[in-house]
Amino acid sequence: MLLLGFSSLLFLVWIPTRSWACLQCDPEFKSNIAKLRTDIVPKKIRDTRLKTRAEILLRGLEGDFFMHYATSQFSGLAVKTMVDALIQEMKVTTEKLLQTKLTDEDLLEELVEFRRETTMKLKKALKKHQIEGCDEQICGSLTYQVINCQRCLPATAYCLSLSQCFVDSQDRLALRFGKPLVDPDIARTGVAIVLCMGGVLFLVIMGS
Repeated sequence: MLLLGFSSLLFLVWIPTRSWACLQCDPEFKSNIAKLRTDIVPKKIRDTRLKTRAEILLRGLEGDFFMHYATSQFSGLAVKTMVDALIQEMKVTTEKLLQTKLTDEDLLEELVEFRRETTMKLKKALKKHQIEGCDEQICGSLTYQVINCQRCLPATAYCLSLSQCFVDSQDRLALRFGKPLVDPDIARTGVAIVLCMGGVLFLVIMGS
């Protein structure tokens, strides 16, 4: 019994956490992006404006750029095997960027292209589950693993809710700007105003 418990503990310790991560959750990926921002950009880009743009781009990739994309455009759930492969591919790419000889605008354009290419490949992993998770005929029989790009946690693929399939805009605003704002019922208020104005106009006409 003790041996079983110890084996289970070893299994939990052995599981590589980074294989459970979406891009921004992977420590090695983030470390390479940070090195690009702190080591390469200051040395390779002399123009202040270009340097600022490059730093802002890289800070976004270190932070919540991919999470915001995943949850604003899709459900935030991506096919895990596709994301794992993407992470490994992007690690190789960032290692090459750390050795780049490009400078100034050429380097900035390379970083912009890197972000675009990475985002488009992440899109494929997100879109696959979005389509299959919203298909009522097949979503209940899905067996592959997905990764939650907001919480950095794995799960077995499952049927998505209606709001996830259409990606609720209020959730997107809350995610990016904080707690959701409680907006007034504009339509109801507008109808009430129109009715009041109509009543006043009717009384004016009747009294004239």
